[in-house]
Amino acid sequence: MENRVLVEVRNDSEYTFVFDGEWLRSGEWKSDQSTQIEAKSLTVLELHSTNLVKGLACVLWWVDSEHVGVYLSIAVTNPRFGSPTFSA
Repeated sequence: MENRVLVEVRNDSEYTFVFDGEWLRSGEWKSDQSTQIEAKSLTVLELHSTNLVKGLACVLWWVDSEHVGVYLSIAVTNPRFGSPTFSA
């Protein structure tokens, strides 16, 4: 059974963000990770677990395409068992 996660990113800012990095503790991309997050738009990211027990746990980040001074960071956790938690 697949543990799929859809993340909707609503960007109300004037910035377009380009993918800059990731930390995937468990899981992987199902959608194209190089997808830009356009200004004033809704973007859907799709990830899924590759480990039956661990589920999905990751941190993803983007930087604005023009000045590289504004970051967007997202932490995602969706375990197969137990409660979702995140600790850094």
